[in-house]
Formats: sequence, structure tokens, C-alpha cells
Amino acid sequence: MKYLLNKKTETVYFCLYLSLILGLFLNEDFAFGYIRDYLLHKKILHIFENDILNALLNYEKIAVPHSPLFIFYFFIIEKISNSAFVAKLIHLHLCLLIPYVFYKCIKEKYGFNNKYLKFVPAIIFISPYFRSGAIWIDDNIFALIFFVLSIYYFIKIEKSEKNILTNIFFNILFLAAASYFRPIYFIFAIFFLFNYLNKLNYYRLIYYIFLNLLLSFPAIYYVFVLEFNQWFKNHLFRTDFITLISLSISVIFFYFIPFIKIFLKFFLEYKFKKIDILVLCSIFLLIYINFDYHLFYSGGIVYKVSNLIFDNSFLIFFFSSISIFVFFRFFSKIKNRSNLNDILLIFLLIFMEIDGVIYHETYDPLIYLIFFLLFKNKYINDYIKKIDKSDFIVLSSFVSIFYLLSIFKTFL
Repeated sequence: MKYLLNKKTETVYFCLYLSLILGLFLNEDFAFGYIRDYLLHKKILHIFENDILNALLNYEKIAVPHSPLFIFYFFIIEKISNSAFVAKLIHLHLCLLIPYVFYKCIKEKYGFNNKYLKFVPAIIFISPYFRSGAIWIDDNIFALIFFVLSIYYFIKIEKSEKNILTNIFFNILFLAAASYFRPIYFIFAIFFLFNYLNKLNYYRLIYYIFLNLLLSFPAIYYVFVLEFNQWFKNHLFRTDFITLISLSISVIFFYFIPFIKIFLKFFLEYKFKKIDILVLCSIFLLIYINFDYHLFYSGGIVYKVSNLIFDNSFLIFFFSSISIFVFFRFFSKIKNRSNLNDILLIFLLIFMEIDGVIYHETYDPLIYLIFFLLFKNKYINDYIKKIDKSDFIVLSSFVSIFYLLSIFKTFL
């Protein structure tokens, strides 16, 4: 039986891999925009042709809001392969580390006593953002490789004291790598530090902080001492804080829809009070009064549907209000450190869109990694450990429908 299950698992993942290869040959970009970014990046690769140091010192002249190290990586794989197609093929296979390490993380954290957990990483292959990012050499997906590796070593630290200094080193190293390719990932150092405060002794904590400072020094020197920061500085805070929270939380909550069973279980046990109505109405009014967003090429699926159907943002007011209320009650009910862990994660996810232009690609497939690997809420952990056939069907159906909608959107 175990042999048959392993063969079935291998067959599923191999078929999904072949679908990704087919997407490469068909120039798939159902996430829309990845081809445009790819062509933009190709135009500026020449800056690294003769002098790497000079390219870094003159990077701001090209006015591209992406890490210079990512452009350098793009340049290197194109130079090595001497072929645009081969470069894309190399990048695609590097991106396969994301579902692979995700699989290893689940095995490390939960084990595979539940057979459906083996298939959870397969949903990564159905994400339109993973697929387009793997095919078209995207910085977000490339950085995610290192972030999931960082999570893997964090889980090892959580599970065992064995080789803890080595695991801390690799946790920090891979997070630093993710941050150098996509700088916003540096905020997760706050999350890891929060968890280590209660886990590590004084000397190990100093070791963690020292390594963070050491690995971040080149970036700090480049950005703050040499003041090469205009390539990203001009793209920050382009939306007010209330609008940013409203749109970000609507996208985050959207990805929690397949896990609605967890919230239903919680709220069936929850005793509603009159103040809950007041809180919900207050949130709605706050969003209604302050919301100001007019970038129709972004904003998330709920924002776009609201403007498409109702020609206004009323649906986002309602959906965001419900989302904030549900998250607030759900993550604040249990009064312990795990509650603070999860609230911090939600805030960090919101902060990831600090530029003020909200895209699904920021959260997809990142949220699946965080949901299954980093949240510590009792209801979430119970759901993961006991995930059954119907739960997996709901999750895979949600991901598949969203992928089909992305295809449909491309042809509109």
C-alpha cells in the first residue's frame, strides 16, 4: 500500500512538472505581466557586460524597481547558457526547489501519517504566479526559493536542539539571500527574532543578531551610506495606510477561502457580543471614509470584481471589513504566544505591499507556505494534521478555479 501511494505521489508530481514544461514551450503567462517584466529586464542586462562594480554604482540610472542582484543573476544565467530559452529552462528547474522544499518542510514539521499532506505542495504547480514566474525569470519566485529554505531550517530549530547553531546560520543565510533578490523579505527577520527570543539562550541570540547584521551590512552600506536607494525609494507609500490595509487584507483573506472550515468551527464556538457589531461597523466606516484607490490594473480580485460589477468599491468595503473582523477575533481569542506569532505574520504580510500597489503575485504562492508552515493557531494546526479528502478537494478546486480564471482573464 505504501509503495502504491509513493508511486501515485510521484506520478502526480511528474505530471505537474510536465505541465510546467509544456507551459514553457507555449510561452505561458496567465498571471499577466511577467512577459513584460522579462523583456524589460532583458533590455538592461547589458549594464553588467563589462564592469559589475560600475553597474552597481550606476544602477539608479535605469530606474527599474527590482534588486540589482536579481538583474545580475538574470545576466549570469543568460551568459552561461548563451540562449534565452536555456536560461529560462535553468531558472524553471531552480524554481522546482519551492514545491520540493515545501514538501520537505511538511515532512519535517508534521510527518506523513496523513497521506493528503503529501499532495499539498502540488498546489504550487497550479498557481498562475508560480508558473509564470518560473517560466519568465521573475524575482519574486526566485526569492521565494531562498525564503522556503529559510523556513526549512527554522522548522528544524523548532523541532530539535541538535545542530542548532548550524540551523540558525542557514536560516539567516537563506533569508538574507531572499532579501537581496527581493528586499521586502527582510521583514521576516522580525518574525524569526520574535520566535527565537523565547527559544534561544543569550549567547545564541547574540549569534543570531550578529549574523543578521553581518549579512545585511553590504545592503545597508549600499542603500544608506552610498545612498543608492532611488531605484526603490520612489515606489514606496504610494497609497494611504487605510487603503493599503483594506486591499492587502482582502487579498490575504481571499486565499483563506479554501480554509473557511476553520473559521466556521471557531465562530460556532464563539459567543458574539453587542460590541462585535460596533467593531464591525466602525471598521466599515473607517474604510468607507478613507478609501482612495484608482489603479484598476491592480488592487486584487475583490477590488476588480467590485468595480467591474458595481462600478464602485463598495464590495471591497464590505469584504475588507469582514476580513479584518474575522482575523482580529480569530487570532486574538487564544491568549498565548502563538496568538502574537500569528498576528505578527498578518501584519508582516500586509507590510509586504508597502509600495501601495497591491498585486496577487506578492501573496501567491507565499501564503500557502506561511499557512502550512508558520501559523501556530490551534484551529489551523488541527486542520492541517487532520486534513482529509474533502478538505484537499476544496483546496485543490480553489487553486484550480483561480488558475482557470487567470486563463479566462488573459483572453478578455
